[in-house]
Amino acid sequence: MKGLIVKVRRFISLIICLVLIGCSSGRYMVADRYLKQYDYQNALEEYIRIANMSGSISMSRDVRALTGAMIAYYKLSNYKKSFAVSKHILSIDKYNSSAIFYAGMNLEMLNKQTLAKKVYRYYTALSRYDPYYKLIKAQFNKLIQNEMEKRAQLAIKMEKNINMDQIAGNTIAVLYFLNVVDDPDWNSLSKGLAEMLITDLSQVNNLKVLERIYLQKLIEEMQLGMSGLTDESTVPRMGRLMKARNLINGAFTIKPGQNLVITSSLFDVVSSTNVQTAEFSGDINNIFQIEKDIVFAAIDQLGIQLSDEEKKKIGKYATRNFDALKAFSQGLDHYDMGNYASAMIDFQEAIKFDPNFMLALDMFDITNALESIEQGTFVAMHFEMTKPTFAADAGMMNLMSTQYRLNQISQNLDLGYLPGNDSRNGASEIISQDRFLREDWRNLEPLQPPPSPPPVPPNN
Repeated sequence: MKGLIVKVRRFISLIICLVLIGCSSGRYMVADRYLKQYDYQNALEEYIRIANMSGSISMSRDVRALTGAMIAYYKLSNYKKSFAVSKHILSIDKYNSSAIFYAGMNLEMLNKQTLAKKVYRYYTALSRYDPYYKLIKAQFNKLIQNEMEKRAQLAIKMEKNINMDQIAGNTIAVLYFLNVVDDPDWNSLSKGLAEMLITDLSQVNNLKVLERIYLQKLIEEMQLGMSGLTDESTVPRMGRLMKARNLINGAFTIKPGQNLVITSSLFDVVSSTNVQTAEFSGDINNIFQIEKDIVFAAIDQLGIQLSDEEKKKIGKYATRNFDALKAFSQGLDHYDMGNYASAMIDFQEAIKFDPNFMLALDMFDITNALESIEQGTFVAMHFEMTKPTFAADAGMMNLMSTQYRLNQISQNLDLGYLPGNDSRNGASEIISQDRFLREDWRNLEPLQPPPSPPPVPPNN
């Protein structure tokens, strides 16, 4: 009899819980419907009414209502209030990805790009499966590219004042390899090849590698075409402007029978001499092995002794599918032109040829997110939000060591450098905290530094 009574009580408790949950969810329905219908004023009023149930919106801990109000304020162009709400949410939940995203977006609209970058850096503390992760990372990369464009403009303006004797000997950049095939459709392959070379070189702890996008911005500012990089005076000039002591450049041709020939040079900018020139040839599908040969030859010429771990990382192939590489290269070309719709198609094509092509997957995510932000469809992401979970993936497990390296190397970095192993995980590591993160908040209270990641729950 007692057992029956216990079961009945549990059943009644379950029913009460379900009723309470239903009532709790029901009070958001009207506000959510307004937000989905783009009726932001009525949505805001409803969310504030709900938040005020606890006394006032400034005291409320109702993250769902606060998040709705934050979004509505943003869409009504009240960026200061939206930012204030985002800070309040982050004081409750330091890993709330929607608050991180909208805090950054509001700061951008308030012309606080430097601080927006600082906020967007929180993406490194989020699970890669969080629905806002891609949006935050994409905006961070976009601000980095904007900063590189300004840097390129300044470098050209101050070119006469550049002292190459002050440039570290372990700095290196990769120029686009010239396509000497009559067919211009092969031009974009230069970008895919450069991206693979940079990815592999960035695995070397003793090298400072410059990003491809910085080269792209310089080319655009100098109004150079691909052929302009072959001029004898252009190569050393690019090195000076990029503040790179060493350059890898060259040319490629595809002969009848799909036979690929690549000429690669390692150029010393200070002495203006080629310290190494080599020719590599083989079937076009051997481009991946040739790329590895170019990397190892340059490292050897620079006198760098690789650890077994570095060799292992460099030896990993981004892809071994030539069709995937070609589609990826075309995607980079469209991405550089700001044609995100075409770039997404290209990256999707690359992924179709090789589903494990991580460079293509990453660029598709970034491009898709930027397209969503440009089109304004990111508001719908709010309704896909669930409470963030922190999977023990590689990004999370390496977070603490990544932040430690950031603090250690910040004094030695300059915009555009990739400082080692995890550089390709995101652009956060190319920013010097000392130089680029200082700005007067004026009347805005600063956010707290990115928190330490929560402990990974033990396996049961």
